[in-house]
Amino acid sequence: MADPILITSPAQLTELAAAHKYVLIDFWATWCPPCKAIAPMYAQLSKKHSVPNGLAFAKVDVDETPDIAQEYGVTAMPSFVILVDGKPEGVAIAGVSGGGAVLGEGGKVKMLRGTDPRNLSLIASGLGELAKPKEDAEAPLKVDEDVILNVMRRDTTTATTTTTDNDGTWGAIEGG
Repeated sequence: MADPILITSPAQLTELAAAHKYVLIDFWATWCPPCKAIAPMYAQLSKKHSVPNGLAFAKVDVDETPDIAQEYGVTAMPSFVILVDGKPEGVAIAGVSGGGAVLGEGGKVKMLRGTDPRNLSLIASGLGELAKPKEDAEAPLKVDEDVILNVMRRDTTTATTTTTDNDGTWGAIEGG
């Protein structure tokens, strides 16, 4: 799908967050060996789980844009922050625990500190699922007439139907 987007200004991050329901931000530094180690995995997760208008993956170099890191309380690298509708909020993602996971109210994941591949993968895939477009629950049920006709034409030699007899008791009628 998409590579992570390198954020170079607060305005760029604001614009990205406005265009996506969820944004997962990787706060990193060029001098940070763990950041370099996790970068290929993060890029792979971005390609696999990005959803247009739903989930974007971003990267913020803390030395180039320290104001963004400070805004989100990032003090260690790498750190991964989740934005929901442009705000750092927690998201319920099953299985994320320990390993640097920062949990908020109700056990919702707000941030991941460090290079925990398991948790990072769970967060990326969980956000990807949440970001996928959902079928409209209010849409009218679409009936496929061919399917109904085929069901009605089926061989009834093995069909069993339960009915009420004239005397009000229940009985079964076997087809064939």
